[in-house]
Amino acid sequence: MSDLNKPDFGAGNSHTADPSAYMLVYATFPSLASAESAGGALVDSALAACVNILPGMVAIYRWQGKLHRDQEVVMIVKTRAALVDAVIAETLSAHPYDNPAILAVPVVAGASAYLNWILAQTAVPSRREDGSGSSTSKIGQ
Repeated sequence: MSDLNKPDFGAGNSHTADPSAYMLVYATFPSLASAESAGGALVDSALAACVNILPGMVAIYRWQGKLHRDQEVVMIVKTRAALVDAVIAETLSAHPYDNPAILAVPVVAGASAYLNWILAQTAVPSRREDGSGSSTSKIGQ
């Protein structure tokens, strides 16, 4: 990729990520409560650095031959690639749908400090930056 096509995050802050190192996992849920429960478990177990939950999404889809239009909640999980299988398994086990939308998307670039924070938060809890499993400074979630 030429330098003209690379994202520019500002001097000293750019980082082209190794696509095998970071992932976003996208999933939809029927309610805010079910998404918060699943997302909280992922962060608590250090499978995710952060989970963004976006209520108010409308899904239009065909299921079992019938057209549906439902309100759903989007959950976006920020994690490392090595944990994606565990994130998907945990999300599936907590999910009320028979066939939930769960997709893993590689991260190709990001701010270095944020990418490093993802790695630190998804490390074994005793090796996290503050030793307790929670961040000592707030980074943009």
